[in-house]
Amino acid sequence: MRSFLFALLVLLISPFAAAHHSTATNFTQEVITVDGVIEKVRYQNPHASVLIKNTAEGGEETFWLVETGARTTLERQGVTLDRLSVGSRITATGLKGRRKYTMYLREIVFEDGSVFSPDAEAADVRDATIREELVRMADDYANFRMMQGFHHSMPLAEAYRWQDEMVRIMEPAFGQVVGYKTGGHEPGPGFPTFPPEGIRGYILSGMLREDGASIKVSDTRVGFLEADFALRVGDAAINTAETDLEILAGLDAVIPFAEVPDPFYDPDTRTINGTIVANMSTRMSFTGEPIPIEPTEAWLGRLNTFKFAVLDEHDTVIQAGTIEGWYEPIAVVRWLRDQLKESGKELMPGQLLSLGNIGIIRQIHEGSPRGPAYQSNQFRLEYYGLKDDGPATVTINIDR
Repeated sequence: MRSFLFALLVLLISPFAAAHHSTATNFTQEVITVDGVIEKVRYQNPHASVLIKNTAEGGEETFWLVETGARTTLERQGVTLDRLSVGSRITATGLKGRRKYTMYLREIVFEDGSVFSPDAEAADVRDATIREELVRMADDYANFRMMQGFHHSMPLAEAYRWQDEMVRIMEPAFGQVVGYKTGGHEPGPGFPTFPPEGIRGYILSGMLREDGASIKVSDTRVGFLEADFALRVGDAAINTAETDLEILAGLDAVIPFAEVPDPFYDPDTRTINGTIVANMSTRMSFTGEPIPIEPTEAWLGRLNTFKFAVLDEHDTVIQAGTIEGWYEPIAVVRWLRDQLKESGKELMPGQLLSLGNIGIIRQIHEGSPRGPAYQSNQFRLEYYGLKDDGPATVTINIDR
């Protein structure tokens, strides 16, 4: 197999090596992206190159010759191909070749989100372009204008790093980080703009509203009322906890929690990376009175079996359900903690952890594909089984 790959690489390189070709002659201006595994690296003159094996979902394999400048040119720029090792899984982006399965390299992104580029200037320009896009997105969101999508192909780890940058841009208008939210852990088909394993975003202080606060329909553009559930970090030991009880010991309270996301994107530009970078379009979050918890098996049972309902201002039940079969709160906390670790972050005491939708959503505006607009003036979420003296609640009032 290796002799075949070497022969293939030589075959693909030889026509180029003889011609000392220009980029314009053999490559188009179309930017493409290919995922795959590095099979071979040739660090030489007149052109260094990488052979990538791409495997389609059906198992079909194609080999891409990804070419870059001459070794001497790269060395003068202080660039080597030492970081590119055989067996590494990467995403390569570059100019599409005029010959099939060829590309002129602009950058390679590794699984951990780190980036290699033989053209540091091009990478700097790309990063500056992305940041300009994020500034526009944040300004559009703060001023209730439709966000234009994020079209950049990259691993999730890099998308989360750009989410960090987006939050830094948003902080002057929306406040400091006070916690995290996550979603996509509920049963049933996943959201097409969420990663299959789940997604996370930030909660900022300016997004928080007190229990019973009022909103107007005009406070969002495509917002919806969402029943949710949250816990609060009590101890930094949660970052190294192993068992469910140890994780529970790192939490100090249940926080009744409802929110109003406002995913106001151009509908033709929504992507998984765009949803991550846009911080899941969080607009407002409402918190009720904290319920102290204890690290016991009994409390694990409560968290996995509590019931809930949403009622209107006339105490009419709009919809009811149970957390059982929906998601296990501690399992979601574990996922969130581990996902943050991968990004070099740790949970801190006092942070809120919003664990995601628990199945009751009502659209605020008319004409939504989510269904008819909610007509009541109150969205009161009640939890049963978490307190001994009645339900825990959090309420959103709609000022019409």
